[in-house]
Amino acid sequence: MSQIQVRINGRGNAWPVMLGQNHPFYDRMNYEDLANASCSIIKTAEKQAIKQDIEWDLMIDAGHGAVQYLLKNCNRIPEALFITHPHIDHTLGMDWIVQSFYKLNKKPYSVYATALCWEKVKVAFPHLEEMVEFKELIPYQKKTIDEVSGVELIPYPVYHGKSAEGATMLFFTINEEKKQKKILFTGDILCPLLRDEDYHTISNIDLLVADANNRYPYPDCNHWSILKGINDQTSEILRNFIDKNTIRLLLYPHLNHQISNNYCRCFDYFLDKEMHINNFPLTISLFVTMIKPKKTALIHYSGSEDVKYYSEKVLNSSELMLWVKNAFYKLNAETRFLVPHVSQHVDFL
Repeated sequence: MSQIQVRINGRGNAWPVMLGQNHPFYDRMNYEDLANASCSIIKTAEKQAIKQDIEWDLMIDAGHGAVQYLLKNCNRIPEALFITHPHIDHTLGMDWIVQSFYKLNKKPYSVYATALCWEKVKVAFPHLEEMVEFKELIPYQKKTIDEVSGVELIPYPVYHGKSAEGATMLFFTINEEKKQKKILFTGDILCPLLRDEDYHTISNIDLLVADANNRYPYPDCNHWSILKGINDQTSEILRNFIDKNTIRLLLYPHLNHQISNNYCRCFDYFLDKEMHINNFPLTISLFVTMIKPKKTALIHYSGSEDVKYYSEKVLNSSELMLWVKNAFYKLNAETRFLVPHVSQHVDFL
């Protein structure tokens, strides 16, 4: 019987292990564990799927190591690629995937992203334009995925720094045998740009795959944190960031560019309201409390800011899982947390 799963192709941040150093979370001797954060939604006949078991594969981000993972573990080209934002640690493998498809099939390959994101990606890979069938994602607008049946996507814009133009979270709904599975991939994020109605749409989802770069806040790295401070008490670093910034900072990478009016008008909701930066969830703990996902998978861990600004050590996988369970038990969070390993297939039971 066919089933839908999320496969972890890579779980690392931009540099999981700095050259010349070690990292307790990542195994520098295992190239798969050094792959950047990448996932696939797959429809498969078996839990640990090999090539012939996979009916389709929708790949979210393709940075360092993601293609090597595909080559070793299933050696098939995903039906489509979805890019959350244009940073190279999420796009590098796109060249390999697109060229493979184009040379084998003599036609362009489907890549989904916002127009702003795609324009930035083309600067790095100008030769791919004729090999890609670009499928624009417009913030807040539902998109039916052409390559497989029963899958819809809503992109929600996020702030991940001024250089992450057109960055989005990707919210997938998979309709399968009169059942729905709902999955949200945050990509790299400091905070989502969600309207009131959006929280209702993404509430009680089956799975949240979240950027967990830090345990504690350091907003200048443009990633949110798991908690808002030690013992979930708002840290001075986070408080200072909130006090000195406005919503204009969050909107900057979406509006400060020449782009279609169709895109820019998506943000009228925020421009028409007197909103404060504190109105947006800047931590996983707050976001999980608001949307109550059934499962939350934490990827993209670094911990380097925790050491530098909070004198808290970098954890290994087991330690991070124990820490998260303890922290969220105290917060009475209803979600089940996972710190998945590469190749893990996350189901929805």
